[in-house]
Amino acid sequence: MQLSYIFKMVVLSSVVGSIVTIIILVLKNLLKNKLNASWQYFIWFLLIIRLIIPTEFDTPLSKFNVFANATQRIQTSQSIVRNTNYEENNIKSDSQIPKAGLEKNNDFKETKVKDFNYYFNVASVIWALGVILILSIILSMNGIFFLKVRKQSHCEDTDTITILKKSKAIMNISRSIPIIYDKYVKTPSLFGVINPKILIDSDLVQKLSLEEKKCIFLHELSHFKRKDIFVNWIILLLETINWFNPVIWFAFSKMREDSELACDAHVLSYLEEEEQNKYGETIIKLAQFISGIKWIPGTSGIIKRGSNIKRRVIMIKNFKKHPFKWIGVPVSILAAVCMIGITNIPAQAMGLKTNDEVLKPKESKINYPNIAKEVSTGSSQTTTSSNKKETKSGSLETDQSKTNYVNIVKSFLPKNAQIVTWGNTKEEDNVFLKDLDGDGTNEIITSYKLNEENEKINVMALKKVGGNWTKVLDEPVEGFKIDFVQTADIDGDGEDEVLLGRRIGGTTGQLSVYKWNNKALGKISNEDIYYSKLDIVDIPGKNMKAIATWNHDTGNAYMVDVLKWNGKAFKSAEELYPNYFKQTVVPYYEQKVKEMPKVGFYWYDLADSQIKAGDKKSALKSIEEGLNLNTGYPSQEEFNKLKEKASK
Repeated sequence: MQLSYIFKMVVLSSVVGSIVTIIILVLKNLLKNKLNASWQYFIWFLLIIRLIIPTEFDTPLSKFNVFANATQRIQTSQSIVRNTNYEENNIKSDSQIPKAGLEKNNDFKETKVKDFNYYFNVASVIWALGVILILSIILSMNGIFFLKVRKQSHCEDTDTITILKKSKAIMNISRSIPIIYDKYVKTPSLFGVINPKILIDSDLVQKLSLEEKKCIFLHELSHFKRKDIFVNWIILLLETINWFNPVIWFAFSKMREDSELACDAHVLSYLEEEEQNKYGETIIKLAQFISGIKWIPGTSGIIKRGSNIKRRVIMIKNFKKHPFKWIGVPVSILAAVCMIGITNIPAQAMGLKTNDEVLKPKESKINYPNIAKEVSTGSSQTTTSSNKKETKSGSLETDQSKTNYVNIVKSFLPKNAQIVTWGNTKEEDNVFLKDLDGDGTNEIITSYKLNEENEKINVMALKKVGGNWTKVLDEPVEGFKIDFVQTADIDGDGEDEVLLGRRIGGTTGQLSVYKWNNKALGKISNEDIYYSKLDIVDIPGKNMKAIATWNHDTGNAYMVDVLKWNGKAFKSAEELYPNYFKQTVVPYYEQKVKEMPKVGFYWYDLADSQIKAGDKKSALKSIEEGLNLNTGYPSQEEFNKLKEKASK
C-alpha cells in the first residue's frame, strides 16, 4: 500500500472527523443541561470510532453517500446527454480538431496532474515524518518515566494503605495497585495500563487527611475502572496521526475535560451527600497548592494543567445519583450522530440509592442529616404540620419567616461576627426554633463565626424570659454548621437534655449534650460524641434514652454503637444491642447485601450485626458468603475471627 494512499485515507477521515466534532460541539452546547457528565463524555467516542474506521467503509445510511450517489447520477445523465447530442448532430471528429491545440491542452492537464501528485506525495512524506517524530517523543518520555518510577519507593504507611484497600473495596476492585512515592508527577496520578500504580508525592501524603486521601484514591481507581489510561493512549495515537488538524486536537482536549467530569461523577455515585462535599473540597484544595504540573503520557491525574476546576466543582455541587430524566435525549442523539458521523465520505466524494431511600422500606429510625437541605430533625418518626413550629415528637423545625429572629440573633453577636451560612443557604435558613425546656415556648438556636476564625464556630441559644430574649448558651466549638438538634431525657431525671450536633468534616459530626442549670445550658460531659449519623433509642423499662451512633467506615457501611449515660460518661450499652441491632442494623445490612451481593465488607458487617442481635446461626451463613467472595477486604483472617466469635 502506497504512502500517498494511506495519507489520502487519513485526510478524508480527518475531514469527516472535523465535521463530527462540530456536530458534537453544537449538540453539547444546545443540550448541555440535558446531558449528564457521563453522556457528555461518552458522545466523544463517536469521534474516536469515526477516526478509526477506514474511509473505504461505506454504509447506505451515510449522508455523504447520498450526495455522492446523486452526483454520480447527475454526471451520468450529463454524459448521456452529451453523447446523444454528439451522435445526433454529427459533431466533428477528433481528426478534424487541430493537433497543436490538442497537444497543448493535454500537456497543460498532464502538468497540473503531475504537480498535484508531486506535492501530495511530498505532503505524505512530511506527514509520515511528523507521525514518527511525535510517536518517538511520546514513547521516549513514557519509557524514561517508566524507568524512573521503577526506582521509586513504595508507600508503607499503614493508614494510607488501609484507605486504599477500603477504596478498592468500595469500587469492587481486587487488582493489586501499589502506591508509589514520586515527586515528578506533582499531582496524584494513575500510571500504567498493564501494571497500574498510583503515583503521589510523599510530601503531599503528609499534608492530606484520611478523608482527602480517600477522595484521591477513589478518583484514581475510577480512572482504572473506566479504562481511562487505555483510552488516553488511543487518543494520543489518533492525535499523532491527525497532527496536522487543529480541530481534532481541540476536540480531544475537550474530551479530556469531559473525561475528568465523568470520572468525578463516577466517584460521586459511590459517595454519600456529605462525602460528595468533601470530594469537591479536596479538588479545590489540590488545585490551590499543586503547581508546575508536567504532562506525562500514559497517566491520568486528579488535577491537570488548565483543568476546568470551576466546571468540575459546579458538577459536583449539582450531582444527582439517578439522573434518568433525560435518558431518551442522549440515546436519540447517539443514534442520529451515529448515522451521520460513523459512516464515511466515499473516495469519489471527498454515568446507589441514597441512605434515606434504602432505609425507608424498613421504617428505620436512623436520621440522615442532609447537607443540601435544612437541619436534621433527629428522628424519622417526626411529622410536621403546615406553618407550625413544633412537631409531634418535639423536634426542630425551621420557621418560614425568620427576619425578626435573624435581627434578634444579630443583636447578640459580637461586632466582628456573622451568622454561619453554608452552600446556598441564607442567614434565615440557619436560625432555628425549638422548645428546648418543655415550657411550650420556642428557643432560638443558631451558630455564628468570628471573621478571623475558619475552623471553629460558636453555638448560641436564646431564651425568652419576661418578654426579653436572654442568652442561655454561647460556646466556641469545632465544626462548620449545626446539623442535629434534639431533646431527650438522657440521665433519667425526668427532664430532657439538649443534644446539639455539629458537622466537623465531610462525614463526621460531633455531639454535645447540655443540661439546664439555673436557666442556662451547660455540658453534662466534656467528652463529646463523634458520629456520622445519630438515632435516639428507647431503654426498655426506664424513662430515659440512649444514643445510637453510626460512624462512617467504608462505602455505605458504618460502625454502630449504642451509648448510655452512666452518671459520669457515655459508655457502650451492650444490653441494648440485641433489640436495636435486630430492629435497625441487621435490616439495613440485609438491604445492602441484597443490592450489592459481591461486596465483601457488607457481608462482614451483616454478620457482625447478626452476632450482636443474638442471631449467630444467620451470622455464620453471612460469614460463609463473605469468605466465598474472597474480595480481600475484609481479609480471610478477619472473617475467620468473626466466625470463631459466632461459633461460641
